[in-house]
Amino acid sequence: MKTTRIRLRLVHLSKKAMLLHLIRHAKTDQESPTGKDFDRELLPRGWKQCAELSTYLIGELDYTTCRVVCSSAKRTRQTLEGLSANFSEEETDFTEELYLCSVKTYLRLIWQENHPDDLVLIGHNFGISDLANYFLDTQIELRTAEYICIEFPFDSWDETFQSNGILKSHFRPSAR
Repeated sequence: MKTTRIRLRLVHLSKKAMLLHLIRHAKTDQESPTGKDFDRELLPRGWKQCAELSTYLIGELDYTTCRVVCSSAKRTRQTLEGLSANFSEEETDFTEELYLCSVKTYLRLIWQENHPDDLVLIGHNFGISDLANYFLDTQIELRTAEYICIEFPFDSWDETFQSNGILKSHFRPSAR
């Protein structure tokens, strides 16, 4: 009896998932030199949180396909500065639109993205926590310098919708 061997090669057809990285700004002073909330600066504890988060992010981010959008408030810009080993300036956009915004503003920004690259948002509560809750169908409140990565199996940001994200990773610095 003749035996015929057939070799099968499995081909994985799905593309790389899109990743949404959410970062809440690090710990800040309650007062600012100008008296304006927008100008509040990081405390020494906040800088320590950034250093710890930066170390964690080294294994989390794909540097070739990552776009960063950061609130233009002082504390979010300083948080990004504390994470500067993880991002390049040419891929970063600063916008006042993310300053203390609602989940609707975050969603509008995400759905306007016309690329499949990973997206990093650095912002404020409660909007950034509400965004995580929207995509993950959970109740979480991001603490200072806390990070969440949400995965989406789509080709475009405008395909994302409520409760269709998958929690890929979550990190909260222990710096006190």
